[in-house]
Amino acid sequence: MNILDGLESGEKYLLTVNGLDYAIELPFVRIPSGEKKLKIASLNLVGQTRLNNDLGLLLAEKIRTTIPDLSRVAILTVVEKALQITQVAAQALGIDAVAVAYNRVKPHMEPDFRPIIQIGSDSITSGSKFLALYERDLELLAHAESVILIDDVVSTGGTFLGLADILEEVARQKQREPLPVLGIFCVAVEGSTPPLLSAPVYSLANLPAPVAE
Repeated sequence: MNILDGLESGEKYLLTVNGLDYAIELPFVRIPSGEKKLKIASLNLVGQTRLNNDLGLLLAEKIRTTIPDLSRVAILTVVEKALQITQVAAQALGIDAVAVAYNRVKPHMEPDFRPIIQIGSDSITSGSKFLALYERDLELLAHAESVILIDDVVSTGGTFLGLADILEEVARQKQREPLPVLGIFCVAVEGSTPPLLSAPVYSLANLPAPVAE
């Protein structure tokens, strides 16, 4: 049994993942979308230490099986829900650092003195937002030969299109070709078919497709 079972009210969805000996209880939530709302099963990994560890190790194994040679391969992820699971996976893979796209420009980035990249992006769960990459992460990507992307859930693919824009801007600033994306790895895809993206999508499980109400 998951310790978080029963902590949230309302209708639930039980997500099963191959390799886990327990189901994950997810609340159905309704996200504003124009004049309607989208009903989705909400996978929120923030603060779930056991779940991040268990899923991160499974994701690491999927990455290792899919891409056996990870030399000169960078990992790019987003703040905030995917960060913990990405760190677990990276540690299991023996990767010392990952590049992180933040949801805003922060003071430690020193945008007046250091290079940053800021891209607009849309996400079904987060709405309109920005993705910001600062100097350390920009250089991490610049020294790689290829990249994999990690997120918690793939829905419309909007977040990944934003990350692709970041990679294009890194390439422009460094006067090189954009890094090839070897794969998009996630815990779950919403619906039975991943969105059409420029790289293959690898997931541990599937969530029900959003329903307009």
